[in-house]
Amino acid sequence: MPPVSDIISRVSVNMAKLRKQKKSGMLKRQQQKRHNKMVRRRKAMPKRKPQQQNSSQLEQLLSVLPTLAFEPELIDLKMDTGKLSELLESEQTEVDMLLALMSEEFISEIDQKLAMLEVAHSETSVKSLLAKATRHQIAESNDKITHLSNPLLVAVFLKTRSAVEGHQLDLDSLPSAIKEFEKRNHDYIQNLTEQTQTAEKDELKTTAEEDLQADEEEEPRVPSIEEDVYKKFIELVPAEKQERIEEDLDVFLTDFQPPHVSEWDLSMIKHFLEKWFVENANPFQEDLDSMRESLLKLFQFLDEEKLLTNNFLEQVPAYLQKPK
Repeated sequence: MPPVSDIISRVSVNMAKLRKQKKSGMLKRQQQKRHNKMVRRRKAMPKRKPQQQNSSQLEQLLSVLPTLAFEPELIDLKMDTGKLSELLESEQTEVDMLLALMSEEFISEIDQKLAMLEVAHSETSVKSLLAKATRHQIAESNDKITHLSNPLLVAVFLKTRSAVEGHQLDLDSLPSAIKEFEKRNHDYIQNLTEQTQTAEKDELKTTAEEDLQADEEEEPRVPSIEEDVYKKFIELVPAEKQERIEEDLDVFLTDFQPPHVSEWDLSMIKHFLEKWFVENANPFQEDLDSMRESLLKLFQFLDEEKLLTNNFLEQVPAYLQKPK
């Protein structure tokens, strides 16, 4: 889970201009294929370990999150008590009950109340940040695992169930109630997670096969940098940095697909870093810093090879090196 500030940040994206005019059907397939490849690469990529400080901060944030259910703005918020009463008489699992109560009406109501909580506190306060991040998460994801892993949604469900069953859940008893919920439903949630992961793998496999077939139909693209030039650059990169730089430049050269190096300019680099990369990769700050460093090293090499325009060299290095 990225830091709260990274989760919140989203910007619109304009796809990079293609060099050749293609039929709309083929263009759409190629864009989708590039997107699918990028998704598979990110899922297969080992996760960077967060710093210890970030991990500690995340644990603190997650411990505060369920307590928002007892803030003045959310204290009266409950899921559909009538529907829950019916579900309790059925043979459905507790997890299925929670997911069944995630109706559009409830999502709209919790969004409104979180928005009220968000503006009631300063923008930098923990409660405001958590409210904003939760609103974004619920709006952007309809994934069962995402909902079950959100302590605030679990807290509201437990508060609703307590009301239906005639006993009160208060802030003091909330931590133990959540632990009991997790303990009761551990096996079920684990199986659901495994099923979801299996389905994702099957989908990725099917998509890969479709992409392989589409490769045969795709017109060859003029590379941004000649292969021998890129290979020469990689060979000069220190071994300890080679994997990271190749990973960064693969996103830039393969996924983003910039025009030929002779056409590169500052506006294209800004578009990639500030819009395309943020929208498509949802990067951590360390990923942004890494990408800037990798691009700068590539540009310095291309300058030595006299492949960049003078105008490019006057503007881009200063932009990449400026503090953010």
